[in-house]
Amino acid sequence: MTNSIQEIVTVTISKDKMQATVNLNCSQVELREKQEFFIGEILRLLLEQKVTEGIKMDLLQGELEPQKEYIIAKGIAPIDGEDARIEYFAPTERRPTIRTDGKADFYDMNFIDEIRKGAWLGEKIPATDGSPGKTVTGELVVQKKGRDMKLLYDRRTVAEVVEGEKIVLRALTDGVLTFKDGKIAVGSHLMIDGDVGVETGNIDFDGSVTIKGIVQPGYSVKATKDVSILGELGLSKVKMVTSVSGDIFIKGGVFGQGESTIKAGKNIFIKHANNCILLAKGDIHIGYYSIGSYLKGRNIFADEKNSKIIGGKIEAKGKIVASIIGNRMERKTWVSVEGFNRESLTEQLVEKLLQYKKEALAYEGLKKHVEAYENSKLTEEEHLEYLRMLDDLDAQLAKVSELDENCKEIANLLEVKGEGEVTIKEVAYPETFIEIQKIRKRISSEVKGTFYIDKGVLRFE
Repeated sequence: MTNSIQEIVTVTISKDKMQATVNLNCSQVELREKQEFFIGEILRLLLEQKVTEGIKMDLLQGELEPQKEYIIAKGIAPIDGEDARIEYFAPTERRPTIRTDGKADFYDMNFIDEIRKGAWLGEKIPATDGSPGKTVTGELVVQKKGRDMKLLYDRRTVAEVVEGEKIVLRALTDGVLTFKDGKIAVGSHLMIDGDVGVETGNIDFDGSVTIKGIVQPGYSVKATKDVSILGELGLSKVKMVTSVSGDIFIKGGVFGQGESTIKAGKNIFIKHANNCILLAKGDIHIGYYSIGSYLKGRNIFADEKNSKIIGGKIEAKGKIVASIIGNRMERKTWVSVEGFNRESLTEQLVEKLLQYKKEALAYEGLKKHVEAYENSKLTEEEHLEYLRMLDDLDAQLAKVSELDENCKEIANLLEVKGEGEVTIKEVAYPETFIEIQKIRKRISSEVKGTFYIDKGVLRFE
């Protein structure tokens, strides 16, 4: 009887033990006549196979059908924890805008994000543990805990504060938003309400400088970070404006008369350049015009609708873009692009990306060691080791950040058409001299389009 009943009533447990199924191999008549007996037999077989969790008693009390498989018991699936979520203060995008307002034109941009002590700079919602599951036989199923992530910040100018269920980053001092070696930080900021001149003397500041007025003739400004000069009158015969490792924004432009130099460790944004020198390790952005000036940068971007480059010499590594080059009076204008070898540069990018991946993995390994110390009670000796490891972690992050910047710079150059590009949006006049990779073209009649190098040949389209 037992064997025949077991052949009629079968209970099967899945391999992962997360569900059990039952099948009644009998006729409808047999089921109707012996339904209570079959239900009892199902319960007996479940107990025999140690199925104690998630049994669907309502199914047994309902209308069962023969020759049909039912899920009679279902385990509780584990709920995996959620990864930590991190958000940082988003820096204002540095993109110049040209607005026309009836009588006046304005060259403007959001340049520096001022930060007050206690300001929100970021936050982390910690990872969650989740909850374990349970099989139909009562065994626990371990869940996957959420992945934690570290907040990256400069410990001298930013602090972690626990606020409710979040870990919040707050500024420890007034200053400007900056990112230092891949970490959010508050940089030193010097605000000058008026002009740089007799009252202030020359400026030499370790940090960022904002000047609400202008720099008077003969004076200079030097900052290790960003320089923002907001006076709309422009600078005349200024001696020098220097940013060692940041950007420079000059809202009103420069009238140099051959005496003024603007030098940036990154990018220059300027309304106009008149008989001056602009040097940037990054890109140079011109709002309206450059006349009789020497410009040198990675790329030179003059506004595609309003800009003119007249006279002087313009040098770039990758590309030069302008609306008009030269003028109807056929003033000699030199436009030169150093260019690059695309194949070699692509190989360099691959090499840098592999190096970046290697250093990023090393950083993750160091981070795990640091986290192991953070979750333990430390002796004095272990605490000193922990501090040393934090310094190593910061140094490794700086290395990763530098490689990331290198990769972005190379990728930026590879976006250039061919292996060096000069694009004229409206017109280049005669006596414009275009040189790319030392291949020179003298413009003898008005032309519009793009010159570029392809396999050592100067092409135009």
